Amino acid sequence: MTYKIEGKYYELNNEDMMEIRKNQRELDLSEEDAVRMFFEDWEYIPAGSKVKIERVKDIQTKKEYAKSDKPRKASTKERKVDETKKRFLNGFRVYLEGCGCEIVNLKTETELTFNFENEQYTVKLTKHRKKG
Repeated sequence: MTYKIEGKYYELNNEDMMEIRKNQRELDLSEEDAVRMFFEDWEYIPAGSKVKIERVKDIQTKKEYAKSDKPRKASTKERKVDETKKRFLNGFRVYLEGCGCEIVNLKTETELTFNFENEQYTVKLTKHRKKG
């Protein structure tokens, strides 16, 4: 059984649950009081405190990512240029310049940013891989 106390999760095994049930029977306590007594006995919470103890079905854990102190190594792998995409974007660039557009940025072979009539546009080219 899992319980949540002040944002921390506590997983109780079968022996712990048997102890709680035994105290519940012997001392004629409610399940809530028996669980509270268990956590107080094991000093998870201060004795006599009014800390909320929640019974949880599934642990909802959130992954926490920490930034490393070590600097990342630069990749030594050379990036492949997709020549087909490069030809398409160059064709778009030539067409847009012919229409009176001002090319602002050509990002590798993937993205083209341009201005037309005081508005900025971006064309992003995506190549879809074959399934299977």
